[in-house]
Amino acid sequence: MAGPSSAGFPRMIRGSVVVQRRRCGKAQCRCADGESLHEATVLSYSEAGRNRTVMLPDEQIGPVRAAVERYRTAQAALEAKGNAGLAVLLTRAAARRSR
Repeated sequence: MAGPSSAGFPRMIRGSVVVQRRRCGKAQCRCADGESLHEATVLSYSEAGRNRTVMLPDEQIGPVRAAVERYRTAQAALEAKGNAGLAVLLTRAAARRSR
């Protein structure tokens, strides 16, 4: 498991960086027309079957995106290794059956 980097920021983060657009609910706000919505960049992730979000300050958006990308890259590499192992096992099983 990846821990914090030397700068104190996590090396890998599971989730997605997304921009949420929403109304605030105030009747006189610019967002009340449904067109000029408020935007916030958040980290979206699932926990115990529920979607969660964490608002990201502007200075964290880049580092969080990079950490999410490192997580996805590591996840894809692990899946490729697992698929390669499965292929070897299936090839051996097929060879045993054909004997």
